Amino acid sequence: MALSLGCSEEVAGTPPANGDQGPMGDGGAPDFQMPDSFVEIAPRDCNAYDFQGTSFNCSLLDRCDPNADLLYRLACCDCDPAVYCNPDPSCQPPEDEPPPPDPPPPPPNEPAVESCMMCHNGARERNDYSGQGMSNPHPFPGAELIRCTQCHGGDAAGQGPIGSHVPAPPSIRGDQLLIQDPIAYFNRLTLAGIDKLEPAVYTAPETGDRQWTNLDYLQFVNPGDLRVVAEGRGCGADGCHFNQHGQWVPRSVLAGSIGIFSGNRFAGGADNRIAENRGRNKDGDSLADVAPRAFDNPAYSENNRAVGEVGRIVEQREVADFNGTMRDNAVYDANNLANFLDNTDPSRPNRIRYNSPLDELWDEMTSITCGDCHLYSAGANNRYADFRSSGCTACHMQYSLDGRSRSTDRNVNKFEPANPDAIAAPERPHIEAHQIRNVAKILPGGYFLRGISDEACVGCHQGSNRTVLQYWGIRLDQNADLTNGFQYPANPADNNGTFVDTQNDQRLYPAAVNNNTFNGRNFTQYILEEDYDADGRDDTPPDVHYEAGMGCIDCHGSRDLHGGTADDPTSGKIQSRQDQATAIRCENCHGTVENYAQTKDCVTYQGQPARCAVDRLGNPLRHVTMDPAGNVWLVSRLSTQRLYVPQTRDTVVNNNKTHPLQPNRFLYNPKASYAMGRADGSPQTGTGPQQADPIAARVRNRVNFSHLDRMDCASCHASWTNNCIGCHLKNQYDVNPANYFASNITGKRTLLFQANADFVYQTPIPMYLGVNSHGKLTQISPAEKFFYRYQDLNGNESAVLAFSDRLGEGNNPNNAGRNAFPAMQMNQMAPHSIRGAVNGEYEGPRYCVSCHLNTDQLNNFGDEYADFLDDYGNNNFNNLDFNLLQAHIGFNPGNQLNSPFFVHMATGRGTGLFLFDQNGCPVNPLDENPNRQNCGGNAPADIFNVNNVVYDLDRFVEFNGINNSGSTHPMQDPGNPNLVRRINGTNAEMAGPMPGDMVQLLSDPNVGLVLDSWIDADGNAQGGAANFIQ
Repeated sequence: MALSLGCSEEVAGTPPANGDQGPMGDGGAPDFQMPDSFVEIAPRDCNAYDFQGTSFNCSLLDRCDPNADLLYRLACCDCDPAVYCNPDPSCQPPEDEPPPPDPPPPPPNEPAVESCMMCHNGARERNDYSGQGMSNPHPFPGAELIRCTQCHGGDAAGQGPIGSHVPAPPSIRGDQLLIQDPIAYFNRLTLAGIDKLEPAVYTAPETGDRQWTNLDYLQFVNPGDLRVVAEGRGCGADGCHFNQHGQWVPRSVLAGSIGIFSGNRFAGGADNRIAENRGRNKDGDSLADVAPRAFDNPAYSENNRAVGEVGRIVEQREVADFNGTMRDNAVYDANNLANFLDNTDPSRPNRIRYNSPLDELWDEMTSITCGDCHLYSAGANNRYADFRSSGCTACHMQYSLDGRSRSTDRNVNKFEPANPDAIAAPERPHIEAHQIRNVAKILPGGYFLRGISDEACVGCHQGSNRTVLQYWGIRLDQNADLTNGFQYPANPADNNGTFVDTQNDQRLYPAAVNNNTFNGRNFTQYILEEDYDADGRDDTPPDVHYEAGMGCIDCHGSRDLHGGTADDPTSGKIQSRQDQATAIRCENCHGTVENYAQTKDCVTYQGQPARCAVDRLGNPLRHVTMDPAGNVWLVSRLSTQRLYVPQTRDTVVNNNKTHPLQPNRFLYNPKASYAMGRADGSPQTGTGPQQADPIAARVRNRVNFSHLDRMDCASCHASWTNNCIGCHLKNQYDVNPANYFASNITGKRTLLFQANADFVYQTPIPMYLGVNSHGKLTQISPAEKFFYRYQDLNGNESAVLAFSDRLGEGNNPNNAGRNAFPAMQMNQMAPHSIRGAVNGEYEGPRYCVSCHLNTDQLNNFGDEYADFLDDYGNNNFNNLDFNLLQAHIGFNPGNQLNSPFFVHMATGRGTGLFLFDQNGCPVNPLDENPNRQNCGGNAPADIFNVNNVVYDLDRFVEFNGINNSGSTHPMQDPGNPNLVRRINGTNAEMAGPMPGDMVQLLSDPNVGLVLDSWIDADGNAQGGAANFIQ
């Protein structure tokens, strides 16, 4: 992390590359000497560099050619940023390019060239980065010659590092202290509590009587830290990003992880900590209340607020200080913890009582387990793929995955951390190069600006949803169940060679680094390929957008990430959940059945006028344009690749349109027309899912029907889900003086630690449909179903607790028509596994058989299915045939078997495979893993007893639409009559399980749809579908 930002690079851990003693080392303060030469770091061999599946010989790249292939330049820049991202000094500027501007004159009484510039860059006369050292971090036209001290502070006229740098606060100053004091090192590494250190104002021997503040130091090491930015410093200074990003980002969902901190309080049922945010009906009482730091929106208006919008956030409390009120306090007795459940409202039982010891412990759980994935700190920052900074810098100044610097600054230690898997005090990780990342482009002067890569996202988006890895086609198997032969509900059909781990995946475990972990996990815990039905196809393929070369930032741009963008009146609002802040939709680029992507006049990132696609809020997507012929193109923000964007309408309507780069390739796809078209008899809207005998198939009230009216794209196109069913969390009291735990919120020493965080079942096979917050059917994941326990000061462990949410959903058995075996609360997830069609290598999207009954299903399995509906519907678990369920679910990705049991699962009515007892131990005869949590050292199969069932975790909804589970997301447009309404479910103002009419329509053979024409899991027409697909 740390002092790798520009002239802040003081020495830590080991001497700098030239062998000099550091300014805080035993040698004292050396006399300042302007460097005459710089340490030469051997350039990397980039003559056969593999990038996005292509090999590049960078020695042949002409960096003086402004028309050079940008992907070529990007590949070489990625290989060696010190060489290929910077201008080639031998190049002559283009004749039509104005000469570079002169640096602005220095402020009064300051030198013509700052000491930072002389030491770190080597420039002698002006602040112009004319030396051979550190790169210009901000080479943007009009702001290309910002002085070091404008961003970092410090003393521009200082002598040497001692006179120029801002000294560290006393409580974290000096390598020896960082080695001896784990809490000091934690704060220096994570920056978590820098703003809370005491004294808040201090002096340092080397700077005499001059007073410094914690924020002075924080600005020095990271001018992009949000605590600095919010004070109008660094990136947030007036004249920089003060009026826009400096205001929006600190209060964004991304910055504060608001949905996690506040969402967990909602999920546990605890009342909102902000009184005026309680009981809001249109928001489902789900408004946000807490984040790592407090902030407010001065422009908030109660009269016209959007769903989920709030005016202020309070800071997450910290009650577990090492010598605080929790120490030796019997009120936190584990044996009494269940008494702090609030059961005063019979319709909302098993909620955490507000401000009780249990409420405090639940907040501590969030802070300990989830509390470092936000922008108000640098996160754990201690292992491979976790290295980053805080605030703006976390994304715009990327760290190498191994934490080592590749910059041209001679003062930066290029060899720390010595062990990228486990940093050691007083080491610090470093930014890869002193170069801002943004949107990939060549800037005047020859600088190549890289786009923000997926590696900037993967370290944080790694927990419950594992979004980036799913996008790459990699599944997290936390318990290494595949490797150990315990995958549930089934191991791959042929357990010899039908899965591939990531041992040889250079994205995670590059041979040049020789790391053993990625985000703390080894290669047996990340699965690259797996094949459960032995058909030779990978059941967990990468997203098609990833295959095309797109990165996260190609969909999620400024509006989604910063919480605002220019000319958007919604900018800067405080929103309670991520989905409320996300503006991008599939149809923004691909259009709909009836309409091409909506566009408006804009200026592209290359400065050209164009017609740009727009997001759902009307903001132009400056990299997605429509040409005069009506073709839509995306220029990747990550790689500058120009990609054709097919329009849904052209795939559905047979209009003879061809691919502009492949004239013989027609865009029309008969299967797409059948699946997505509108069944209105008009060729202008496609074929639609017609049936040979509509009456027998019970197709009714389906005039002008199209799936896209009430379904989002991912409901079919997401090929697999990161299911995680059952999660054990345990906090433990520990005041052993030899053990050190620090708060992710305050940075202070605490007396609690995470004793357990266990994912029970991680499986990509199950598929579930529900209603999202935009009123569309989509794929959901039954994630974050928590079993919580606590071990107190006496070593006693509490009973395992499971909660209802604030509205009473989740652990509310036999109440108002709910099942006797609750499904527990869940947090819906958005899958990032989009596929266009099945092929010989990868499974494809979810075809008709995933969600619909058909005649072959009932002919082949109708009797078994009828028995299952009767037995499972009446909770007769003893009568379930678990081997049959294993075959129809565990070995059946995408419903290759064409089974009605798969359809029953997809509706959220359950499988019978995810039963749990009171302690969160699975109840089934299939699981032979003796290491499952809270099973007493026994495999669930060895102690199987249906009388122990307390929870049924994937039975989200009853036949009539009464839900047994709920989500944390309120409906964003609850009054829209065209959207899916959960009118017969409880708490219908929230997203969640499907409504009863749809449950019955899809899964009931007596009153629902039974297709006679469909597409099977191999993408083939079955029944009468061939008559329509042509």
